[in-house]
Parts: sequence; structure tokens; C-alpha cells
Amino acid sequence: MKHSITFLLILLPFLSQAQTYELGAGGGISINGKPTNNMYFRGDKLTVNYAAYLSLLRNLKDDVQLGVDIHMLELSRKSSVAYDFEGKTIGGDNKRFVYAKYALSIDVFLNKKYYLGQNYVYGGIVMGLGIARNNSHNLPDNVSYGAPDGGYGLSVGAQVGYVYNIDSRWAVNAELDVRYYDFDYKAIAPIVRPFTNIHYRIVAYPLTVGVRYKFNYFKRQNATTGEQEIVK
Repeated sequence: MKHSITFLLILLPFLSQAQTYELGAGGGISINGKPTNNMYFRGDKLTVNYAAYLSLLRNLKDDVQLGVDIHMLELSRKSSVAYDFEGKTIGGDNKRFVYAKYALSIDVFLNKKYYLGQNYVYGGIVMGLGIARNNSHNLPDNVSYGAPDGGYGLSVGAQVGYVYNIDSRWAVNAELDVRYYDFDYKAIAPIVRPFTNIHYRIVAYPLTVGVRYKFNYFKRQNATTGEQEIVK
């Protein structure tokens, strides 16, 4: 047993693999389709919304990345149709229907990389939790309808992108995503009968540009203490 432990301690430094991590952040624009299910107010005109993200990636191999990211964007459209609701006219006034001022998703993603010299393109899939935040009680002048606060549900999608390496540490990237959200609310759906809570699905298409910072480390066994050390 002792010989096996000694052999393993000797072998560990040779089994240790260098790991590359990347921290990314950026922003851009997004558009989204119509909400489905029982969301009654479905704008028929596209609006351009904001998008932002923060991500942490780990390069498992030269051509595979695993990571987590936080995406945030707005979900909204405009309507050429006017709806009558509780004595008010909603839509038909070039104002927005805001389904989520802050559509936040916390996701896990997996990317496959394809090198073009020192740079690369990538594509992958993503899945996580989506949260829709909004303030329907304080509408700006350019908003005709605001969905309730507090939608929760599944977030899934895919992305493609391009990374240009500036040097060994810094890179810039551009990414196009498709994000599918499935939101459930505790609020009652307006107009829909019989009464039921709001539940809708919606697809967003964010386009972002950002920067990445790369840092490397590997683990080795300390010969004196026997503990794992991180060597940058």
C-alpha cells in the first residue's frame, strides 16, 4: 500500500495537465420573436434591444471549451394593432410591449473550436435558468405594455462566434446567439379566460462583441507537504 502511494505521488506531477481559463465580457444588441402561449399582447414589429454577457471558460482540450455565462438582454416588440384592455388602448401607438426589461439567464455551455491559424471560430450549445424582471407599475413614456415581474423557466440555445487573439493573454470575439426562454409567472394572464397564470415562450437573437482574458495554471504535488500547488 505504501509503495502504491509513493508511486502515485511521484506520478502525479507527470499526470497534471496545464489548464487554460478565459474570462470574457461584452455587449451588443438583440432582437426577439413574438411570445407564444397565453401572452395576449404580441407585438408584430421588431425592436432593437440591448444585450450583455459575462463568461468563464475552461479549455478542456485544444478544441473543446466548457463554461458558464450570465447573459442579460431586453425582450420587447412594438404593435401596429391596438388592444382594448380595462378601458385603455394598448398598442398601435409606436410604443413598446416590454416583456422583460432584464431577461437574465445563468447557463452552462459547451463549445467546439475550429482553428484558422492562431485564431478560431466556434459553435456550441447552452442550457440553464432564465429569469424575467420588469417593473410594470412604472412605465416609461415609450412603453405601452409592461409584463409583470418574476418570470422563471428554462433557457436553452446555441451560439457561433469568432475569436481573434491579440497576444497570449488578450483576445477579442464576436458572437451570435439563439436563446429560447420558457417563462412561467405567478401573475394572472390578462384577457385570457378561463383564468390562468402567464406562461409564454420567446426566442431572442443577441449579437455581441467582447474581450477575453486568458490565464493558465497547472497543479503539482509539493514534495515537502504533499499538498497540491497551483503554478501559474
